[in-house]
Amino acid sequence: MRPRSRPLASRVAFGFGTGIALGVALGSLAWLSDQLEYPYSALIPANMIGAWVGLGFILGASAKTVPTGALRGLVGLLSAVGAYYLLISLSEAGFRLIGAPHAATTWGAVGVIAGPIFGAAGGAWRHWQGTGRALAVAVLAASLIAEGIVFGRLRYGDIGVTLLLIEVGIGLIVPFALLRRGERLMGYVATGLLALAIGVAIEPIFVLVRTVADRF
Repeated sequence: MRPRSRPLASRVAFGFGTGIALGVALGSLAWLSDQLEYPYSALIPANMIGAWVGLGFILGASAKTVPTGALRGLVGLLSAVGAYYLLISLSEAGFRLIGAPHAATTWGAVGVIAGPIFGAAGGAWRHWQGTGRALAVAVLAASLIAEGIVFGRLRYGDIGVTLLLIEVGIGLIVPFALLRRGERLMGYVATGLLALAIGVAIEPIFVLVRTVADRF
């Protein structure tokens, strides 16, 4: 006799509740990292782009459909941004507190774009096959590799650079670990091409967003 599945409302509440909880945890860790002096701040890599897009991918991979995965990614990243700036509003004073609403809106807009992309990628990895699945994994892997190489070149500090090199290593392993044998070649080709494109764009886009976020 097949076990009865949970009611739809219960599954939805659990799925999105998990996304909110994990998002809040990531945003809280990112805030905590900012409160610490180097090198202790580097030991909590919650401010790395890879941590945020990785959360979106994981939440998407837990969904039963690709669209639901996109929505879970959105909820997770917006929850992370909300938690981070809520803690800022409770703990800061002066210009940083005054600028928090504008910064939260700016980074929230980034979450509105990135959350569905990486959430859908996670859902596609779980539910699709062949080329589509390889491309979905490449989106994640390329983002990790691009961040690690670009910011590893720009940032100083042994611990920070080591973490970024580890991120590159994880990005290189991801297609092998997440794809089937017949999908890996396409996954690595797509990862290489996307890593080049993201590597060119990631620094100027990041600088632009930070500049906009810091205005108020």
